[in-house]
Amino acid sequence: MTRTWTKATPGLVLLDASLTPIAVSAEAVSILTYSERPAPANSTKLQIPDEILDDIRVRRPLLGGPVVSHFQAGKRKYISQAFAMKSFTESASEPIVAVLLLRDSSALEAIHDVAIEFGLSEREEEVLKDISLGLNSHQLAEAMDISPNTVKAYLRLIMVKMGVSTRAQMLVKILEHNRFTG
Repeated sequence: MTRTWTKATPGLVLLDASLTPIAVSAEAVSILTYSERPAPANSTKLQIPDEILDDIRVRRPLLGGPVVSHFQAGKRKYISQAFAMKSFTESASEPIVAVLLLRDSSALEAIHDVAIEFGLSEREEEVLKDISLGLNSHQLAEAMDISPNTVKAYLRLIMVKMGVSTRAQMLVKILEHNRFTG
């Protein structure tokens, strides 16, 4: 069975100087209410996770930025990035903080993304996944029920498609796709 991954859309929340939400995207509502029934976008029950608010208070994005925080909603892990925003209208004299909410991608999603980007077959993707788990060629051969020479052939094909020459460089490509994990 082939598993399909979908890219998660980031959410955006605008906070006033007291860190109260003043605007929110539909995706942010979905993220912040994930473990519950989604609240309407104009709901006053929308709660920003304490991890984010505490990090903003302590590290103050107004003095630099962004302030990066990690939080969990239901079983999903997310990363937030808080940025200080400057208003160009006279009516908004208080500072505004924009908080970008991103789903923390898993290693399997990163491997799948790499496989798609470089046109790897399902079997080559399986080899890449097993390599990321630290299996050597003999362990790969046993796990996939193929000969060590076939594993070497897969490795050569993957390296050519990815434009790399070592297993370590293959792992770097995976890490580049999984850069938001922390």
